[in-house]
Amino acid sequence: MVPLRGLQLLCCAVVAGIGIHFSLGTPTPRDNTSIAVAAFELAYRAESGVDAALDAATAGLSKVSVKVQRNDTMDQIFRRMQLSLTDLANIRALDGARSALDRLRPGDELTFARRGDELVGIERPLSLSQTLKVQRGEDNGFTASVEEVPLTRHVITTGGAIDSSLFAAGTAAGLRDITTMALAEVFRWDVDFVLDLRQGDSFRLVYEQLEREGRIVADGEILAAEFINEGRRFRAVRYVNAEGKADFYTPEGTSLRKAFLKAPVQFSRISSVFNPSRRHPVLNRIRAHRGVDYAAPTGTPVKAAGAGRIQFRGVKGGFGNVVEVEHSGRVVTRYGHLSRFAKGVGQGSKVEQGQVIGYVGSTGLATGPHLHFEYIERGVYVDPQKAIRRAQPGPPVPAAERDRFALQSAPLLAKLDLPATGAATAVAALSPVAR
Repeated sequence: MVPLRGLQLLCCAVVAGIGIHFSLGTPTPRDNTSIAVAAFELAYRAESGVDAALDAATAGLSKVSVKVQRNDTMDQIFRRMQLSLTDLANIRALDGARSALDRLRPGDELTFARRGDELVGIERPLSLSQTLKVQRGEDNGFTASVEEVPLTRHVITTGGAIDSSLFAAGTAAGLRDITTMALAEVFRWDVDFVLDLRQGDSFRLVYEQLEREGRIVADGEILAAEFINEGRRFRAVRYVNAEGKADFYTPEGTSLRKAFLKAPVQFSRISSVFNPSRRHPVLNRIRAHRGVDYAAPTGTPVKAAGAGRIQFRGVKGGFGNVVEVEHSGRVVTRYGHLSRFAKGVGQGSKVEQGQVIGYVGSTGLATGPHLHFEYIERGVYVDPQKAIRRAQPGPPVPAAERDRFALQSAPLLAKLDLPATGAATAVAALSPVAR
């Protein structure tokens, strides 16, 4: 196969030969052969010159990938690689380069191009669709640019059945853990993935995979999903409304969101239920247990079960560190035994449903790390599981957008009924992926 560069030169040679043909008059067959040979020799010499120039440009050039470690800085990385700190200072003086290179996170990857001891360039992915490129110029100075990396979006249909856990089933279906978590988030108002999950439950979903330069680099959005829990079928479809806001709805256009989440802690286990006659494990006497205990490792995020305002944040008796959220309808939810509070969550501040307000701990009267969760309605303690089960759904798709919703949702819901693809069913080039 002739390389593209050689093919271009060959075309030039043929054009030159044709010019010679017409300038000399009608040649003999022998003249034709001589003209062709001369043209190919010309092309060969030209291509050899290009190759020589490329070889000279890349001679001695090496690339080294560096994975950022905890507490790493560019200064430390340059010192480890024995690179010029003067070069680093000049690079950090470039617009856009300083902030992009100073904000390093463990696991980030940097690629250094060098010729001997001299730095030639640096590449750092800024996102799935953007890469920072720093290059040394002929004047020995550096330039920085952000290049867009074209992404390809594949729409995948997959599914699985629960045997040991949701994560194991997700892995078997080819899902990344982050997508399995997103699946649980979609149905978190209807399925308690701590208490309700049963062996034999199943799921299907239509979701995006993002490909960059021929390699799958991430999962994208879940577009439609189905979960069957103890024979009950739940379906959801992602709808982007006229204002560009995305949310999940049932096929009929009812919001999946409800006033309260079924569980304020994901993937924990219930260690104690609502029980007015429980014997307290520390005090060893009958004392009403007016909430639900979710056992989870210290530091597990605790989320506000519903939107509201913080009416108390501090230490309160046996609850230890506690947050109380006041909601509409004279409802208060209480979150006890926290190890610490989330940043930005102060007394009187507003919180959204699902917002992290603290972290699981064992402060106060607790035998181990867990969240004590209470639901108080008009001053009366109510079993949180029963109260949340009757929570009302959020606003449906507006009547004015019903046709738009049907147009978006119909093809996605149809894919849920198709066999799992394991490969792309639709492909669209995006640069970058837009939402």
